[in-house]
Amino acid sequence: IDMNDPLTMPNTYTYTNVIDAYARSAPSNSNAPYSAQRLAERMEELRATSSSDQVKPTARAWNSVIGAWADWQGEEMPWGEFVGSGAERAESCLDIMDELASVTGNKDVRPNSYNFNSVISAWANHGGGDAAFRAEKILERMEVLYRQTGDEDVKPRTVTYNAVIDAWAKSGEIDGAHRAELLLGHMMELFETGHNVDAKPNVRSFNTVLNAWAKSGEFDAPVRALKVLSRMEELAKSGWDDVLPDATSFATVINAYARSQTFGKADNAFEVYMYMKEIYDETGNIKLRPNNIIYNSVLNACAFTIGDFEEQSRAIEIANSMLMGLDESPYGRPDHITYGTYLKVIANQMEPSPARNEVAATVFQKCARDGMVGGMVLRQLREMGMADEEYEELVGISIWKTPSLSDLPRSWTCNVIEGKKLRRRQFRLGELD
Repeated sequence: IDMNDPLTMPNTYTYTNVIDAYARSAPSNSNAPYSAQRLAERMEELRATSSSDQVKPTARAWNSVIGAWADWQGEEMPWGEFVGSGAERAESCLDIMDELASVTGNKDVRPNSYNFNSVISAWANHGGGDAAFRAEKILERMEVLYRQTGDEDVKPRTVTYNAVIDAWAKSGEIDGAHRAELLLGHMMELFETGHNVDAKPNVRSFNTVLNAWAKSGEFDAPVRALKVLSRMEELAKSGWDDVLPDATSFATVINAYARSQTFGKADNAFEVYMYMKEIYDETGNIKLRPNNIIYNSVLNACAFTIGDFEEQSRAIEIANSMLMGLDESPYGRPDHITYGTYLKVIANQMEPSPARNEVAATVFQKCARDGMVGGMVLRQLREMGMADEEYEELVGISIWKTPSLSDLPRSWTCNVIEGKKLRRRQFRLGELD
């Protein structure tokens, strides 16, 4: 290649594509972020020594560098531990970009909302420590810049606020759910006062706050989640169609009950499910169509029900209703999570006995016929406390052997889809059928 020939020499587009390639390889290549950043810095060197704009660093190129650092797990030490924060390295890119823009006058490299959002997401996914505080500081930086300059390129929008709410939801901080809901209130105030109409909350904003409450561990988390859900319904009735609760909203409220230490959680979770189903039956709103996630969430609440014999019996009754209901419904079929969670219900709510083992065996046999024996099903079955002979007769391997799906007949496992993203994709496709 003739580096002096404008037709063949690499340009900004070329460098950006290579940086993109490094960024995409970052999850499996610990050196990728370093290589991506070196190329971005090389672009500035070429800009500074050339009389043309054939190559110059841009916010787009640096966003790929930020993405590469966001996926970085740290430096692997000889003893196997990873040290370093990809989110912190990603945030440092913003300062480098700011300095380049100020010193060189290259406005194309000044950080924009996409860059800020990418760093906020990096902190949200980093989790723990001060990640949520760092994410919110970046949001505040954007708000100050926008107020001072009126520059639409740095204006925080709904997606920005949602990412910070998500950071609080994942933070594990004692007041994480409160901070998430406060930020939601801030978004509503900005929109309603006209100070930032692009900060209008959407259903994802509310669902992320619901998730923050579900994960909070606070005693009143289910009540707080129900209040958020009610607020969504009120706003939707007043014309805010984009905050109308969907199946995820209801599933997250159910999860708030499942994770709580309150009595009656199985009944409460079931009532939330029935309320959602009632709305779906009345309106036909496809976003409220029941799916496996909803059924599995109610089963999870049943599995972790606490209380007396009556409470446990009611949890089993509801679990039976959910398992059979899903199997006979037009909404889907029990998956490996459904069967695994139902087995956990049986293990937690029934006393060890031949009757409990018989129920577990019947469910496992149905699960195997459906091709839904996944890792969770095997783990729960092993924890049932069966005798070795009984377990081996049922599964075909000793209870003392670490279970592996490869040891089982293919017909038992053929319909298992592992991973939340794959299962959710399956449900979305099913809704389009």
